[in-house]
Amino acid sequence: MNSNSNNGQNGKGNGKSDELTQASKNVATTTKNKSITPSLPTFSPPEQSVILKQSPIWSRTIIWTLMSVTTAALIWSVFAKIEQVVGAQGQLKPQGKVQEVQAPVNGVVQFVKVKDGDRVNKGDVLVLMDSSASQVQLESLKKIRATAEKENQFYRLLMAQDLTPAAVESSIAQLKLPSEIADLARNRAALVAENQLYQAQVNEGASSSALQGEELARLEAARREANSRQAAARLEMEQLAKQLDQTRVQLADARSQLINDRFVLEEIKTRNANSMKQGQEGLDIERNILKDIEPLGEEGAVARYQINKQKQSVTDRQNELQQQEANGKIDREKQEKEVQTRIAEISRLEQEEKRYSLLISQAREKLINTTVITEKDVRDKMADNYKKIAEIDSQISRVIIDNNKRIAELDSQISQAQQTIKYQKITAPIDGVVFDLKARPGFVPQPSQAEALLKIVPDGCPTQIKDAAKGCLVAEVDVTNQDIGFVRVGQKTDIRIDSFSYSEYGDIKGEVISIGSDALPPDENHRFYRFPVRVSLSSQELVLKDKSTLPLQSGMSVSVNIKVNENRTVLGLFTDMFNKQVDTLKQVR
Repeated sequence: MNSNSNNGQNGKGNGKSDELTQASKNVATTTKNKSITPSLPTFSPPEQSVILKQSPIWSRTIIWTLMSVTTAALIWSVFAKIEQVVGAQGQLKPQGKVQEVQAPVNGVVQFVKVKDGDRVNKGDVLVLMDSSASQVQLESLKKIRATAEKENQFYRLLMAQDLTPAAVESSIAQLKLPSEIADLARNRAALVAENQLYQAQVNEGASSSALQGEELARLEAARREANSRQAAARLEMEQLAKQLDQTRVQLADARSQLINDRFVLEEIKTRNANSMKQGQEGLDIERNILKDIEPLGEEGAVARYQINKQKQSVTDRQNELQQQEANGKIDREKQEKEVQTRIAEISRLEQEEKRYSLLISQAREKLINTTVITEKDVRDKMADNYKKIAEIDSQISRVIIDNNKRIAELDSQISQAQQTIKYQKITAPIDGVVFDLKARPGFVPQPSQAEALLKIVPDGCPTQIKDAAKGCLVAEVDVTNQDIGFVRVGQKTDIRIDSFSYSEYGDIKGEVISIGSDALPPDENHRFYRFPVRVSLSSQELVLKDKSTLPLQSGMSVSVNIKVNENRTVLGLFTDMFNKQVDTLKQVR
């Protein structure tokens, strides 16, 4: 008590602190004495405070749990694998080449025997073309050929036998021969008839026996008269006049043709000059464009692709200009040759005209200076007639040769027309299913544009295909140029058919079998550059839960996931994400 009283009266104001110190000592003493003897309960002053301490077990448990989970997650992320895939869209297409059926010849579609989706066999009739025009052309060619054959028969008969002028006129009317050939035939018949008369005069050959004695005597007496000689001279002069008229007609026609040929030549020269001028102007424009954009390309304002494209345009324009110049030169030389040929022909006809004029003058002089006909005169005239007949026969032989060439050409055209009629019936080249049918009644295909009337998808899988990765249908998909660097041939794929829900029907495994070597440019359906990739299918059908199957068809749209990295870890995924965020922080904006 004294101690407490003294402490309470401490002048420094630490009375309360001394009380706490004394209480602590009492507690320590009590704790020490518990192990020896039981002690009586002690009572602290009412103003003494109690300090409570939390147990460290729970905090340590939480810390160790977090560390364990973090360590386990880190170890799992190092070894756990997650597939990295590239998605692509496309459709199923036949592995074999789709057969396009085109019209082999020009024509109009008359009947269409099939429709889209029909299954056809090789040799089945697909389309019938209108063959009426071809039939008319074939009949016309046959008639022309028959006429040419009849003409040749007449020419051979004319040269082999001595036909009378009446028989010749009848044949000319039936065959409707050209005027030049008809004149040759008439002249020959007249010369033959004249020689028969001369032969009768000199009592040669069988022709003299055909004359009666009185007629022969009268004929011989008349021939001794001047009038007979004049008549013969006039006849000769008329023949020469006819030939001269024919020559003049031919000469006038040749001169007219020469004028036309020279006019055409001038047109060709003018056209060539205009074409070269336009081509040179176009080339200068292309060169100026290239000259303007090359500095921009060096500065980076224009893509190198555009500069190369403009260079190619300049090269193409130069090639076109050279081709135009070569073609124009060929046309000009050809026409110049035609003009020279026409000039040579005119020169020949002029010489022929002079010759006939000279012969007519000689015949006129001979008519004036007629004398008594002698046997020598008759034989000379006969020889001259035979010479003329030989010349006519030579010309007729050339006509026969030309007709034979024409007949050969007609035979070729007839064969072609028959083949064209055969092609009017278009058949299936293979077994398969018809699709993309464009033909319809009245449709006019253009063979020069390679326009297909329809297409045939090959039917059925080849029996020699046993590997499941080489089915008949393959998936053709487009991979963007950003993802194509990860795609390799042989990578596994998951193929999902858009027509069938993946959750209900599942997918089909596949494998990349080919990758396009060059990117395809953007178009209406694809607004980006992409590479075509072909993926084989492990199965050609979907297997349902009840073991039934759904066959796949060409044209179905598919979604393909190409497994570009099957060994990528979860830690690598987070590392890439972290690196991307770091790169983002490095950017100014």
